[in-house]
Amino acid sequence: MKAFLSAALFLPGFVLPALAAEPSTLIGERRARVEWAKAENRKDCAPLALAASSQPEGAPRSAYFGGGWGVAFDLPDQRSAYGFAGTGLLPDDDADVAVQRDRLYRQWPYFRDLAQFPGASFAGYGQEGAEPYPAANREGVALQSLAYMRIAGQRCTYNVWSRISRAHLEWMLDNLRVVTD
Repeated sequence: MKAFLSAALFLPGFVLPALAAEPSTLIGERRARVEWAKAENRKDCAPLALAASSQPEGAPRSAYFGGGWGVAFDLPDQRSAYGFAGTGLLPDDDADVAVQRDRLYRQWPYFRDLAQFPGASFAGYGQEGAEPYPAANREGVALQSLAYMRIAGQRCTYNVWSRISRAHLEWMLDNLRVVTD
């Protein structure tokens, strides 16, 4: 085999076979794992991370969420520009999925299903305070965008935020993944 590989390396178009690939690291995964391991809600609220780097790309740090965990991303000129958190558990978190869906649908001006997660996973979102974006700034540029997100199989309501734009928040909703062992 060694002789074959040595000779094959000089053949035009030869590509080495894939060897054991290193596991990919999600963006913010290490910080999420650290914060999640300290959280009271860790049995009911799995950690999350981003599947791809954000534009602009921030530096992850811990964010306090009483009873839960959080990861905030700081930009050079903006602290907590965006992030996500598994909040401490609330009494409403035990409600049936249909009740949760209806609650978020009625509470927030925008709503979307989250196909990257299993089962009934969804988010309600808008400008902080569950407000629609103003007519003069429908893209929510530089406004505090916030989403409440439910993931099938998890008991908590996740918070996802962006001070960059509505499109950035929607990008985050589509790129969040559950961190697995």
